[in-house]
Amino acid sequence: MRKKLISIFLLISMMVALLFGDSYGVLKKGLTEEEELFKDAMVIWYTDPQYGEYIRDAAVTFENKTGVKVIAMEVSDVDYLENIQRSTLDGVKAPDLFVLTNDSLERAVLSGLAGSCSDPEHVLNSAFYADAGLRAVTYRDLYYGYPLSYETAVIVYNESALEDIVRTQDALAQSGETTEGFTIAPEILEQIKEQEARQELSYEEQLELEARAKEILPTSVVGILDFANKYSLPEGMESYFNWDTEDVLYNYWFAGAYLNVGGECCDRSEDISIYNEQALYSLKVFQDFKNYFSMDDESNSYSDTINAFINRKSLFTVAGTDVISKLEKAKADDLFEDEYDILPLGMLNGSLSCRGLSVTTMVCVNGLNENRTAAESFAAFLTTDYAPNLYARCAKMTAAHLEEYPYPQMETIESCYEKTVSLPKMVETGNYYILAEMCFSNIWDGEDVNAELKKLSETVLRNYFGKDFENVPIETPEVTENYNSVGDN
Repeated sequence: MRKKLISIFLLISMMVALLFGDSYGVLKKGLTEEEELFKDAMVIWYTDPQYGEYIRDAAVTFENKTGVKVIAMEVSDVDYLENIQRSTLDGVKAPDLFVLTNDSLERAVLSGLAGSCSDPEHVLNSAFYADAGLRAVTYRDLYYGYPLSYETAVIVYNESALEDIVRTQDALAQSGETTEGFTIAPEILEQIKEQEARQELSYEEQLELEARAKEILPTSVVGILDFANKYSLPEGMESYFNWDTEDVLYNYWFAGAYLNVGGECCDRSEDISIYNEQALYSLKVFQDFKNYFSMDDESNSYSDTINAFINRKSLFTVAGTDVISKLEKAKADDLFEDEYDILPLGMLNGSLSCRGLSVTTMVCVNGLNENRTAAESFAAFLTTDYAPNLYARCAKMTAAHLEEYPYPQMETIESCYEKTVSLPKMVETGNYYILAEMCFSNIWDGEDVNAELKKLSETVLRNYFGKDFENVPIETPEVTENYNSVGDN
């Protein structure tokens, strides 16, 4: 009933704008030269300037291929959907398509702006797109857009430094030393350094070294703490793990598997479960990470953590999908000489899962326009055929499967994306990102985990029900992980 009232209200607003005019002005009888230009073209709106070059180039290619002209327009993100509505009612420069993030999908659907897809090119399936992308463009079992790109968090590690650890372990084993429980003496490190400088590895030996390095990689979140307790860092490296702890995108994966806001497609307001024992346990582990890695919030901005990784100061870090472009540019500028890879963690510990958060950007077809079939054809072209150009143009990961990835790490990032949970789409959860960020931030700063998670749950439920809601209190589970000695080395 609540959804129907919202839909009716939005449609009435559109009719009022149609009858009495709006801020876009009164319709003109004649067409200006500019209006004539738009008359026979499809129009696509977007707000993020990073997409500009990509969409414009795709439009030119599409016109050469089909003869259909597409005009790309960058517009303000302020009152974005309202302006699409006004422009559509005016009929001039109205967007046939628009770029939208998945968290605004329900609002676009209820207002009639996002029409359900007929999929004339038969691409809306897992043969073309990642399943996470298809879930993100789904609302109440129907597709309302074509997945374009996504943002999520991944764990990046220095592969060369990991190999150094293995070689150091081998050298210490030969000398009867061990790295457990103390920092390696400088004279031993110097001996190892001289030995490695003299040792030229064959191709087969290098492959074996890489394989052995991957064998010691953590296989769970808690495993990162175990790793830090077992292995000493290479010379000059300052931290095992650091990341931007102020942005919930880079924190969410600790407890994301148990923060259910809207079900698998994040579109069911009646399916909300945030305050539960598994989430509490996961957030307790999250809070422990600050204590054991002694992380300083003031020096852990996103740019700081990426620069620390480039400067070989940290072994593991959490980064966005733009990390490949940043590291490859650093390599091209001779600022980063190591090899790197992505750590695809799916478990918190031996029994609990972890899932990251993702935001998917899609291309929607204006449900109030008539030229929808041609618009869908361009949306399909923009997000599939032309998708191999996306990362080079704007450093954004395509939600489409590629036959060949420019960098092998991109395939691992896509596998991480497949396991993510997307931002909820419901109107009532429009501020969920901010609420979750406050919850994680307070927990990181030492506030009571139970109280903060309960507050988050009750706020989300109150937003949905429109009245106060109180969860039945549950006990905070005791963390039983055996990582008490981490951080004492």
